[in-house]
Amino acid sequence: MDKSSAKPGLWGTHFENLWCTGLFLVLSFSTVSSLAGSQGAEPPLLSSFAMFIRAAAFLGVALMARYIGSLIGRPRLLVAAAAAMGLCLLGRIFSFALEDGAVRVALSFGLVAISNGCVAVLYLAWMEFYAQMDMRHGLAFLCVVHLGSALTSFGLFSLAVAPIAGAVAALLPMVSVKALFRADCVTKGAPFRQGEGVDATPWTMSPRPLVLLGAFTLTNTFLRSFLGVQDRAFVLLGVCVAAFAVLAVAARCFGSFEPKALYEVSVPVLIAGTMFVLVAIPGANVAAAFCSNAAFTLFSIFITVVFCAISYRYGVNALWLFGITQAALTSGSLLGSLLSRGEALLSLSGAGATAPIAVLVVVLVALSMLLVSDRDFETTWGVTPRQDTGEAPSALEGEELEMRRCSKAAKLYGLTRREEEILLLLMRGQTLSRIAAELYVAESTMKTHSRHIYRKAGVANRQELQERIEGLPV
Repeated sequence: MDKSSAKPGLWGTHFENLWCTGLFLVLSFSTVSSLAGSQGAEPPLLSSFAMFIRAAAFLGVALMARYIGSLIGRPRLLVAAAAAMGLCLLGRIFSFALEDGAVRVALSFGLVAISNGCVAVLYLAWMEFYAQMDMRHGLAFLCVVHLGSALTSFGLFSLAVAPIAGAVAALLPMVSVKALFRADCVTKGAPFRQGEGVDATPWTMSPRPLVLLGAFTLTNTFLRSFLGVQDRAFVLLGVCVAAFAVLAVAARCFGSFEPKALYEVSVPVLIAGTMFVLVAIPGANVAAAFCSNAAFTLFSIFITVVFCAISYRYGVNALWLFGITQAALTSGSLLGSLLSRGEALLSLSGAGATAPIAVLVVVLVALSMLLVSDRDFETTWGVTPRQDTGEAPSALEGEELEMRRCSKAAKLYGLTRREEEILLLLMRGQTLSRIAAELYVAESTMKTHSRHIYRKAGVANRQELQERIEGLPV
């Protein structure tokens, strides 16, 4: 049997698709860097400065997205960013031995600025890659990413010798870049990686998802501020529990799992974690952060999958889309960090100030529930062309039942917006040449689209496709 006729599973014929989970190395690097900094003699506001730089870097890439084009297509930039991240981490670790406090502080701030700018570049390169996948595969890979990140971070933090852990962590970015290049190579032409090409149309974004991102990250950062350094490593297990649970459910219901369930579960879990802060019992802070990490993991997977699906189906520039959303996410984390450091505010009423602040966070999260509706899961969640005032454009017309079947098939099989249009016209009995003329594309392009539709739907011809679509329950 030749390679083209094989039917590989989620992880590929020989597990080569595991390369697609290499983002966990970047996340592990970030976590280990922050934990290492909290153990060393670094300035108190260095972590807040790091978040500020990272948010600025994300926003900068978003603003330059149209000129950058593709980060995956710039291998030298990615290799340079990975090398800089590793060298900066080693520099921070060895700067702890410097006796001159002023030099140590200046060096720490400089290294953190470079490292976090490079983290943003490498992260967005991976997001560009995931945005080319259908929702089902992206969901599975992201679950493994979070699980691997938590386990790797916990393992490195558990090493008794900090220089050894630092040296290992410094290699992670370069290995991640290698994994990205390899993943890009082995998945080219795969049915799950045939998304809509990047649309040159300028897009705009509603503030609703940005506020939601900020609310979640602010709450998570604030709750983790109650922990000691050792506990911060331990509660990474909350990430493991959440990621493993989602992976197990998604694997069992691979074709029908709805990502919105992640959001519906994450909100009450986060509120439960916040309520633990108000309970004066031993271990309550650990339980609070455990729940918070689990909730944030669920929410992070949800938000990433949703925006990857928007980019995949509508051709929205992934660097722009994720640059803005990650800037909002990091800004929320920065505000949470500054809130936790508000010693002057907390000293007004002593420890009792913890309760009203925790309640305030709960209210903030509860209000954020108003920012998401069921319709958002079916459309683009406020991401629209700049010259448009409504939802993303669609050429779908015709009978409601037929449209709903094609829409469901598009979600089930990971079709792009263009492929969904073509599917609807195919279901109406139009020939490929007529569809090509109606959509103003070449007939050869139409044949390519139809082959993609057949492959994704798992059918061999048009008759089988029609039977498959008509058999979908609406």
